[in-house]
Amino acid sequence: MWQFFLLYFAVALFGVGIITLDNVFIYRLTFRELWPFNVIALSVQVVSAVLIFQVFTLIRLRQVRRFFLFEPDPARLTLVWQRLIHFPAEIFWIMVVFGLIASPLYHIAYLLSSGEPLQVYIMEAAQAILLEQTLCLILAILFYTLLRRVLRPYILSLPTDGMRDFRPATILNPLSISFTSLILIATLGPGEYVLTATSSGQPVNLLVMFAISGVSLGFALFLFLLLVLQFRDELRVLISGIFSLLEGDKAWLHRRIPIMSQDEVGQLGVAFNQLQEHTSQAYQEVQREIQLAYQVQQRLLPPSFHRIGEYNIAAVCRPMKEVGGDLYDVVSLDKERFAVVVGDVSGHGMPAALVMSAILVLLRTELRRGGSASEVLTRLNASAVETLQGEMFVTLGIGIFDRRKGSFEYASAGHVVPYVLRGGQVIQIPCSSLPLGIEREEKYSQVVIPVKPLDRFVLYTDGVIERMDERGEMVGFSGLERYLSRLDTTLGVQEQIYALLGELPMSNGTHNDDLTIIMVEYQVGDTIRESK
Repeated sequence: MWQFFLLYFAVALFGVGIITLDNVFIYRLTFRELWPFNVIALSVQVVSAVLIFQVFTLIRLRQVRRFFLFEPDPARLTLVWQRLIHFPAEIFWIMVVFGLIASPLYHIAYLLSSGEPLQVYIMEAAQAILLEQTLCLILAILFYTLLRRVLRPYILSLPTDGMRDFRPATILNPLSISFTSLILIATLGPGEYVLTATSSGQPVNLLVMFAISGVSLGFALFLFLLLVLQFRDELRVLISGIFSLLEGDKAWLHRRIPIMSQDEVGQLGVAFNQLQEHTSQAYQEVQREIQLAYQVQQRLLPPSFHRIGEYNIAAVCRPMKEVGGDLYDVVSLDKERFAVVVGDVSGHGMPAALVMSAILVLLRTELRRGGSASEVLTRLNASAVETLQGEMFVTLGIGIFDRRKGSFEYASAGHVVPYVLRGGQVIQIPCSSLPLGIEREEKYSQVVIPVKPLDRFVLYTDGVIERMDERGEMVGFSGLERYLSRLDTTLGVQEQIYALLGELPMSNGTHNDDLTIIMVEYQVGDTIRESK
């Protein structure tokens, strides 16, 4: 209410300033002559006007005040919102109607009470009415523009869930009324000056007339600009919300655009909120489905830690999205042999996850059919070509550990080369062919290397070497080899994997691709350690 009081008082003083300037420059009165009128009469009028408007505001917005201060009742939300958005227009029309009715009535009453001849008073009354109508229009536009700005924070703070059904209006109404009022302001001022000069028999000073016209037009344009900027701000709030939603800002899924009016901007805001609500519900449904898919995918993957005889096996798999296309598996083939698999489906998200699940099932089937690593890949590739039909492809690395022979047999279908960490050295195991799903007749080769005590085999996906640091540089094979050489061999394999993840750059808090790492350590005799 203090904001209203200060606004009414400031606008009233502005009106006093216009009257004073009009009397000085058009009627050519001195400040000495105006002093009693400005101090006594205008002071009484200013105080009376401010009190009247303040009382009207208290009465008109009493339910609004009660809503914000004492009873935020959702049932009153629509009423409060309507009172807030209509209040500036109500004050505007009160000023306009007051000027149209009070000004002529006052001069008619003065004519009847003074007894002056109609021919003598009519020109003087016409000049006064022009000034009073101009002043009422100026104050009405000021009230309308400034009140909208004062009430804006309160309208923005209202929840918009109930702002769906209201009588639509058009933005052309306030714009056309304001524009017409401002045109009248720009023309009535010079018109009053010409009428005054003509009635008094004095020549029209073009310099003065153009000065009055320029000031009136500039002031009118300034008020119109303020009004247009308010409409622009309302549109910017809406545009900002749309762009935030398009950019994937999840906060906007549950946020609503404030409805500032009943015109096209407000209707667009209502439509956006309804669309946003629909999108939010659809998003929640998709999230539930993705969460279910994530749970299914996690059940397909083996536990993150295995122990098979003298071998400790640890793995970590982190999809870029909720679900991903990376896969890994640990499969016991018989009492002496087990397979470790790592793979990567082209693409991301749900399509890659579906293909990953299918490939994992096919892989387990082929592994149990027996054969070497290269034979398993050859059979799996035939199934992948038929299943994927050239739409996607899969890179895959299969390592078969033979505990009796102490060997590691490895075959790769286009997958990144694994490493063996031995005696402080980081050694690549080069072996590769085409990815699965590209060429049906592709023949896959394999390599066999001996396994020595404390050897650590590292299999991974390309999400590791493709991570970008803050300078935009990829880790690459050289970076990965550097990180691997710094691992603490006294730690268990799980701890070593997490230490490796800590070394990798996070690309400003996110990773660029699905990421999977498997580490297999061969421990014998006193070298066996528990992994925590």
